[in-house]
Amino acid sequence: MDNEEKPPFSLEAKREEGTQDAEAPTQLDEPPDGGLEAWMTVAATWLVSFVGFGIATIWGVFQDAYTSQESSSFRDVSTLKLGFVGGCGMGFGFLLGPFSNILISNFGIRAPIILGVLLISVAFELASISHKFWELILSQGIMFGLGISLSWIPSIALPSQWFKKRRSLASGIASSGTSISGVVLSPICQVLIDRTSVQWTLRFLGFLSLVVGMLGVALVRQRTVAKKHVQYHVFDLSVFKIPGYALYLAFCFLQFFGYVTPLFYIPNYCLAVGLSNTDASGVLAVTTALNAVGRIMAGFMADRAGPINVLIVMHFLTGLMCIFIWLFANDVGVMMVFGIFWGLFSGPYWPLSVPTTAKIVGMEKLGSAVAIQFLMNVIPPIFAVPIGSRIIADTAAMYGVSEQSQEAYRYLIVWCALVPIVASWLLVPVRLQFSKKLFVKV
Repeated sequence: MDNEEKPPFSLEAKREEGTQDAEAPTQLDEPPDGGLEAWMTVAATWLVSFVGFGIATIWGVFQDAYTSQESSSFRDVSTLKLGFVGGCGMGFGFLLGPFSNILISNFGIRAPIILGVLLISVAFELASISHKFWELILSQGIMFGLGISLSWIPSIALPSQWFKKRRSLASGIASSGTSISGVVLSPICQVLIDRTSVQWTLRFLGFLSLVVGMLGVALVRQRTVAKKHVQYHVFDLSVFKIPGYALYLAFCFLQFFGYVTPLFYIPNYCLAVGLSNTDASGVLAVTTALNAVGRIMAGFMADRAGPINVLIVMHFLTGLMCIFIWLFANDVGVMMVFGIFWGLFSGPYWPLSVPTTAKIVGMEKLGSAVAIQFLMNVIPPIFAVPIGSRIIADTAAMYGVSEQSQEAYRYLIVWCALVPIVASWLLVPVRLQFSKKLFVKV
């Protein structure tokens, strides 16, 4: 790769132009790239990801329990309505970035993380005593999601303050807490549900999230120079004047449909082709585990090839995996192969979203740009299930088959393929504004 290209409005570019205020950005843009405090912050972000979006990814375990257990108060609630609970948990997890910036500006980096962890813990305790649907969606849906938003958004941006050359790798390791949480907690929660009840499993998650989350709070560190120079405005609309940022926001919105939809529907598809619940759980577990590996791999590659290059290639490959493997999968072996490759390629947004934003807007406006960026991710998780269900229903009606048949999923798979491919195309103009050379780090 050639030397890394600088964004036209980044602090690095300003420093090279010899601006009068170069001294402060130089300090901000030269992080230590390691050290005890840097890796403590990566560990803190990993822990916050574990109890935030990590728990959100195992919603399917609870949805199955709510609809199948005789003691459940939600047996008569439709799968579509219950899907909104899981969707709100993930979608609202991106909502409060701007509010987090207010708390950071006035009370420091730990304030929103502490508040978020407390909300997550209380949400599960309240969900454990919920008997009506509106109580469940307010607690395990909205309150849980808001807790994720307050704790995860401030923490996920911190590794970028501590790392430069290894920024993407550090972010990849930090964000892998989400996938590893899904692999670890899914079987644990299933065993607890089978041996005790959904209610006691929710109480267990409330206690676990409090302990693990507060450990993350204790480890988190913000660089002193970042406190002075990183701007935490509610909405700094000047970021929209930076070339490429608006297209990047469109990418952020679109790609999330391509990530959430397969995660929600892979188990159902496995059942549709005649696999057992055990096989379906195994495919999802393999997919989630390889997603953790893929996030670290994406970070490692991005430090060498650039985050934008990696996002384009991996999202394009994600779409191809749906077309060339998932569309023709009808047994557990092929589904495992799909889970391996889709898991590896589908998760680069999580570790590379903040490094890419830093690449486009520079470190000084990173807080505001990330907050706006994550607002683009609120809608897709909430409506991914209803859109997917509509596609399946229309396909089944078109071909005159059952919605539980393999044929009913044909156009859903096409949708899951097209979304990441089109999203990758949106990043091509952003990539070209840095350099039109093919082999250059961007």
